[in-house]
Amino acid sequence: MMSTQNYKYVVVEDEHLIRKNIIKKISSLQLPFTLAGEASNGLDARDIIEKTCPNLVITDIRMPQFDGLELAHYLYKNHPHIKVVILSGYNDFSYAQSAIKFQVKDYLLKPVTLEALSESLTKILTSIQSEAGELDALRTDSGRLDQKNICELLEKYLKDHYKEEVFFGELAQKFGFTQEYLGKIFKKHSGETPSKYLTRLRMNEAKRLLLDNQEMEIQKIGELVGYKDGFYFSRAFKSYTGIQPSEFRNQK
Repeated sequence: MMSTQNYKYVVVEDEHLIRKNIIKKISSLQLPFTLAGEASNGLDARDIIEKTCPNLVITDIRMPQFDGLELAHYLYKNHPHIKVVILSGYNDFSYAQSAIKFQVKDYLLKPVTLEALSESLTKILTSIQSEAGELDALRTDSGRLDQKNICELLEKYLKDHYKEEVFFGELAQKFGFTQEYLGKIFKKHSGETPSKYLTRLRMNEAKRLLLDNQEMEIQKIGELVGYKDGFYFSRAFKSYTGIQPSEFRNQK
């Protein structure tokens, strides 16, 4: 069943009339998207995004002060859950496509037609609702499921998503608990905290990747197991194993 929830979006476009026209078209589609803010450049957009935490950002590619590519890179690094759609003039299209490494979800050529916008947003809405559904599946009546079942659900979720960014506060909320209480019952039934279990999953996979992929950069291996910062991955790996990733890889 489709969610009745409204999802927030931000439009970033330095041409005032184009920006207003995009917002007007989105409103006319009657999709469950609510405008969270608008900006004429990437820097202002970044401030709005930090305050409103939207689900979707639609951004022009060429803007003064922090262009669309820089904004897409920032979101990929800091807010990987936010979907990004890039608006591009015909001459900028190949430039816009270079943002594929930032997992941009779509590229719309200007002038943006209502049909193209509808197709793009419907596809993104399906993706957002699918991800929300995975979290909603964790929402449960604590009286209906006992603590052991809840811990099994959380364990399964972590096994399925350990390569991604995990927000324990958000997960606890879905269960209707505080983060501290969820951690307490997980430890009671599994013998370790959720964060330690997550670290163990990540480190076991990192060890496998290090041994099986001798030429792969260590930073890349960190990314593949959920650490976007290579230095942080190395520190976490050494804390867990007692040695650096490079030392582990070179062991006989």
